Amino acid sequence: MKNLRLTIALCLVTYSSLFSQTLADAIRFTTNEQFESADAAFKKLIAAQPQNGELYFYYGENYFENDNLDMANAMYQKGVEVNATNPLCYIGIGKILWNQGVAKETEAKTNFYKATSLANKKDIVVPLKIAEVYISFESKDLDDAFKLLEQAEKIDNKNPQVYILKGDAYLEAGENGGYAINNYEKAEALDKNSVIAILREGKLYSRAKNYPLALDFYKKANSIDSSFAPAYREKAEIYFRAGQYNNAVEQFKRYLQLNNNCSARGRYAGFLNQAAKYKESIDEAKEALKCDSTNAYIYRYKGRSEYEAGDYINGLVSMNKFFELAAKEPKLKIIPEDYEYRAKLNSKNGGDSLAVLDYKRALELEPERLEINRDIANTYIKLKKYDKSIEAFKSNLASGKTNANDYLGMGRAYYYLKDYANADSAFLKIIQSHPQLPLGYLWRARANAQLDPKNEKWQAKTYYESYLTNTKLEEIDKNKKDVVEAYTYMGVYYMNQKDFCTAKTYFNKITTLDASNTNASKFLESKESKNCN
Repeated sequence: MKNLRLTIALCLVTYSSLFSQTLADAIRFTTNEQFESADAAFKKLIAAQPQNGELYFYYGENYFENDNLDMANAMYQKGVEVNATNPLCYIGIGKILWNQGVAKETEAKTNFYKATSLANKKDIVVPLKIAEVYISFESKDLDDAFKLLEQAEKIDNKNPQVYILKGDAYLEAGENGGYAINNYEKAEALDKNSVIAILREGKLYSRAKNYPLALDFYKKANSIDSSFAPAYREKAEIYFRAGQYNNAVEQFKRYLQLNNNCSARGRYAGFLNQAAKYKESIDEAKEALKCDSTNAYIYRYKGRSEYEAGDYINGLVSMNKFFELAAKEPKLKIIPEDYEYRAKLNSKNGGDSLAVLDYKRALELEPERLEINRDIANTYIKLKKYDKSIEAFKSNLASGKTNANDYLGMGRAYYYLKDYANADSAFLKIIQSHPQLPLGYLWRARANAQLDPKNEKWQAKTYYESYLTNTKLEEIDKNKKDVVEAYTYMGVYYMNQKDFCTAKTYFNKITTLDASNTNASKFLESKESKNCN
């Protein structure tokens, strides 16, 4: 819901002088997104004065800002029930209706009109609150919003909330940002400690992608009020966009200390995922799901983190749940990475055919992403659909953006099709473009070994030698199987040449990597080997 509005923030003017200070504190908790603290404060206020409709309105606002619209509506309705002449709860009911879309706008305006009819002509809160609805929601009525703000300005031209909302209205009208900033600055001039005005200035510069200046405003807001949670959240978002994930996590921790609700924890799980803190991300997601098991975003980050942490079974469950919930939320945009992660998880769980389908969906959204097509091609190799794999790799190569991985994959597909000549040509391309890459030599050696099955020319020898030369010492252990393969070929070659002592050096190397290797043991126990002592 927070992406459909700007914020509540019009709250420090109240009707009741008796409860003004205490109510102002409760409202401030809402403005600072400290919803649990606000909840406790409103309960105490209502217990002391249960017939005060104004209290129910602001309690409803606390629920609304925390995305609990059902409870918000219940509070607004209760306010009308206990105090039918208080205008504010009619605005709340109208806001709930307005949020439901065009079909409910007439009914919403009926409630706004009733609120206006009941309000004192000098009451500035009613026009401000109605204007906020017209400005902040997806469905807007900016003409009426500006009229209401003019009315409010005539009532009190020293009220900073008037100019905050005027700035918002200009932004939503698509006007030059200068109109908005002038109004925000006017609001700040009227109240130097208006963290709302300062936050708005920061958001305006963030919208213009002037992130350093936006950060300055957010820092200024927190220097005035260290409990102002929205500024920490906005700082976290900027660091997130800049790829400074650890800084983003730190700022969001500060935010969570003030607002530890489900949606916040779910967003925090996302920050932790981007910071590559996968275990912590999974833990946060699990905690968030305890109180909000239908939040698709939480399952998105949980599934991604589970994949990265190697928990492929639970990762697939989470990503499938994400897609299930996303289908029920038309405003949730599925992005290519969602399909990619589910594809990878399906592949890890033996569902390569399903993986191909998801990779193709991702590629439809981002056809320029050659790596997705590469994943499709490699998955076809796993499925032994080598012709389709070659077709996909050729598509990548046709783009002109040559990549050693494409030649490697295409060469492997040809190799498995037993088309060793085309395989050899593909592996040659890797050697030409990346002469230091061991895999090019290894696979060319394998292709040439197949082209010379009786070792009449020993044409794989030079490529196995180059593979060993280009394999760094620190990489030998993790590529043990391939290195043993090369040593074996070389050992057999020198045996064939009757150079048993050189052959012995290779078989000795094999035993250091694979002590149970029977071929090496058999030769090392032979008379020819012992004669080399």
